[in-house]
This record gives sequence, structure tokens and C-alpha cells, in this order.
Amino acid sequence: MSEKDGKTNSKNLSRRDFLRNTGILAGGAVLGTGLLAGCSEGAAKDTPAPAGEAWDYEADVIVCGTGPAGLACAAAAAEAGVSVIAIDSNDKIGGKGILAGGNLGIGGGTRMQIAAGFEETAEIIYEDRTVPNLRTDKTMVVETVDGREVEMGQWRKISGAEDGEGMARAFADNSLDTWNWLDIMGVPFIKANVSQMAAVYRGSRYYTTTSPRLVDRENGKDGDMQAGGAGLCWPIYDTAVDNGAQFILSCKMTKILRAEGDRAGRVIGIEATLDGKTVRMKGNKAVFLGTGSWKGSTKLKQLFLPWLTKYPHISGEPYVWNDGNGIEAALDAGASLSTDRGSDWHGWHRHPGTLWHSIKMPFGLPGTAEPLDSECIYVNAEGKRFMNEEIGEDNPAWVGGSKPFYFAQLCAAQTTDKDGPVVWIILDEASRAKQELKFIVGETVEDFMYGTADTLEELAAAIKVPADALVASVTRYNELVDKGADEDFAKRHLNAKIAAPPFHAVKWGIQKHNTLGGVTINAKAQVVDWDLEPIPGLYAAGESAGNMDLIGLAKPIVFGRIAGMTIAHEE
Repeated sequence: MSEKDGKTNSKNLSRRDFLRNTGILAGGAVLGTGLLAGCSEGAAKDTPAPAGEAWDYEADVIVCGTGPAGLACAAAAAEAGVSVIAIDSNDKIGGKGILAGGNLGIGGGTRMQIAAGFEETAEIIYEDRTVPNLRTDKTMVVETVDGREVEMGQWRKISGAEDGEGMARAFADNSLDTWNWLDIMGVPFIKANVSQMAAVYRGSRYYTTTSPRLVDRENGKDGDMQAGGAGLCWPIYDTAVDNGAQFILSCKMTKILRAEGDRAGRVIGIEATLDGKTVRMKGNKAVFLGTGSWKGSTKLKQLFLPWLTKYPHISGEPYVWNDGNGIEAALDAGASLSTDRGSDWHGWHRHPGTLWHSIKMPFGLPGTAEPLDSECIYVNAEGKRFMNEEIGEDNPAWVGGSKPFYFAQLCAAQTTDKDGPVVWIILDEASRAKQELKFIVGETVEDFMYGTADTLEELAAAIKVPADALVASVTRYNELVDKGADEDFAKRHLNAKIAAPPFHAVKWGIQKHNTLGGVTINAKAQVVDWDLEPIPGLYAAGESAGNMDLIGLAKPIVFGRIAGMTIAHEE
């Protein structure tokens, strides 16, 4: 595969001779008559380009974004015999999903679930998505920020929000077929697992783990980053290419084109930037959006959760940069929005010494392990301790008063720089050595996110905070350790003073992770307008789409596949 900027990897397919005769495979029937009924009419095949403009590319479906949702749509549509052009603003395929751990919450009776003795059906999946959120037959313990351990029923969904009409039924009915589809194409599944914390792990009670593969398959070498998400994404990509799909990378969608102006008529194609020029791509049947979350868009962050503007970095970087362009373009074209609070479960990550989440070479530095909360303090840009260090990211944020959401809020109130809130972890050499923490500039931590010195005054100079404030913060903390009680922030465990030089400072990198909101879709993955009517020829899935309370890989793959098969049946 060639992944050079602006190049395609189609097999014997030219730029303008890309159309092929449409064929519908019998396998499309897995959608069921309910999903196939009411597909958009009046395809764009004979629609001219906007006045005075020619089409530069043409296919039955234009897929925008090659993360798990876009790949699933492209593969399903191509298998069903329609022509596909898939574009991505990145110079590599996979989006954020290729970096994921590969835990796939799709079930319903897979061969691995059966082999392990686990019982799950479409009806069980549907029940878990539609009955009241907390179960009565199983419990979990949640630790709140004030140190209480609260026993409560295990949740069935992430935040307790309701799925949109028909979404739960479509997900449940298509889960097993989707898992089998992936299995047949060679996804390296390992085994089915029982979720230990929740009754349902991102869509299934018995999720499947996936064997890691090289993220950059074409250029990677031994020691480079591997991920379970790559084990999922590459077989789906190969299936799409083997069935004739064309991929154009470093090509960014900028506008959705409708036949009768910006907000009227069928969606007929897109505008995109490629090699510094604007190109127009015609979708005879549909345009699909798999362009990722709103969390990279300053405008949409201001709409969803204003204090999120304090956080410029999001998960997936620096492998892929997501700016919410697909959602913004869909709103301009008349799409409606399904929102979330931006703070639901698994919504945040933090890593000492790096700006990135779950990244390894050659894409970025991984950071170091988190120092023990009981042996460090956090200080802001003014050198002042400002919080209980035990507030972390180890509890579901949708439970009121729990940790990750509160941590992000507290940090957002501090002074920021270009990388977000300035929060330094301060510890001494005795603690570092005991924990075997590795602060190696250029290997584990960034030079601008780490400092060390023999005195606190010198450390303050290294990390550019006021020396008197840093010295006072450490002195005060050591006094509290002697007292055995944190009178300032109520931290429960104070195990060691910060006293043995050299002293160390590591900056937190904090990233927004999953979101639930996006353009509203229905059970066929059609984007709907503010009257909840489908916009003809426009589809979406993954983090671009809302209307379903589910994070992880299951939703984008299931609904990306639904979109691809539905589009294939467009007249």
C-alpha cells in the first residue's frame, strides 16, 4: 500500500474511470427488512456539479475518515458491489481507533463466547441497553473524591442516557453478524472476557480481546508501536481494498454539497482539499462521515462544555489530529445534533511527562508511570499546591462526585499554557527510586515536561515557577506529613516527606478522550435534520455521530457496517 500524501492505492482504478456496475450481495439481507425499508430515493448519479464546476472524483459512496467507522462502511459497501472512495486528512489510515487496546464490545453469541460458556443473545444486549441503567443482581463499589466507598448496582450503559429510537435494536440485532464478519476476514481475536467492573463492557457482557499488530504496518519495524486496534483496522482495510475501494490520504473534507443549496436537496458530494487545491467528489449514492469527535473543535467545545477549551490536546494525537470538521460541515448542511456533557465515563486521560495518550515510538513519547499519590504534591504555574492528589482517573465520571471529572475541573481552573493547564508533580529522589520511575528525556519524558535539581530553588527555576511559593508548598506538605493529617486538602494517605535530593518535577499531560455527542443518526446510520427526517444521501457513525450511549470500538464498527450495507441498497 502506498500512503504518500495525495496518492491513491486503488487496484487498476483511474481518477475518472472509477465507477463500476453496482451489484448487491445476498449477504446484505443481514440488515433485515426494517433497516432496508425507506432508504433514500433519488440518488445523485445524474446530478450535475455545482454551477460552473466539474467533478474531480466520482464514486457511489464517498467515505470521509478512515477510522473504524469509515473502514467498516467502506468494506461493507465495497463487498456489496458499489464503488468507494475513502479519504482521510491524515497520511495514514485508522484514525484514533487504530491506537485502541482492541477490546471489542460486540457479542450476541460469538464462537468465543460459546467456547467460554458465556450466554449472550441479541435480546440480552437489547435488554441491557433499554431497561433502567443500574442492575439489581450485581453490584460495584465506587470511590468518591471524599474517600467514601459507595456500593451500587452495576451499570448497564455508560452514563445512563437513553439511546435514540431504534438504535439499541439495530445494535443488538447486528452485533453477532458484525463479529462473525470480522472473524471471517481474519481479525486476530484472542478470547471472550467477563467485564469485572461493569455488567456491560462497551456493548457486550463478554467482550473480545484482539491481538496487537503494528500500527504503521507499511513502515513499522521491530519495537515500534503495536495496538489491538491495529489488529482490527488492518483486516477491515484489506477487505475494502480487495473489493475495489480506493483510499486517498492527506485529503480533507471541507464542505458537504447538497443538490439544492447548502441545506436543501439530496447530498450529492463533498469539497475537499488535496495537494493544496480544492477538489470536488461526487457520491452517486451517499456521503459517509467518520471524521471523529467534536472534542478537537474549539467552536464545538464552547457549545458542549465551555471549560473544555482549556484542553487543547485529545487522545489520538499526534498520530491523528481531529478538529471536528465533519460535524461542523454536517451542521452547515442542516444536520441536527445529539449532545453529551463531554465528561462521561472514560472521558479523560492523564500521563506524566507526555502530551499524548497511549502513544509509543515512532509517533511520540509514552511518558512515565504515575508517581504514588501519597508521596508527591501537585503544584500549579504559581508553584502552589491546589488539590488533593488522590483525585485521579480510576472511577466512572458519571457517578456524582467521582474522580476523573473532578480532576479535570480542578486543573481547568489553574493557569494554562499552550498545552493546557499547568500542573507539576513534585517528588524526591527517595520516592522516585523506590517506585523505579524512569525520567529519561527524549525516551520517556519530554524535556519541557521534566525538571530535576539538587535544591527546590533550582527546581523552581528549571520549571519556571516562583521559588518562594514552591519552597513554601513543599515545606507545608512536609509539616502535614509530620502531623499525619492533610489539613489543607484532606488527602488520606501521606506516606513520605519530599526531602531527599535531587528533587523531580514532571508535568501532567491531560487529554480529552471519548465523547458521546455528534450529529444525530437513526438506526440505519442516516443523518437526520432537526425535524428528525433523514437527510437524503448522508450517513455517519463513530464519534462523529451521537444518539447512542456507547463508547469504544463497537458502535463505530457496527453502525459503519450498517451504513455501508444500507448505502449499497440505495437506488
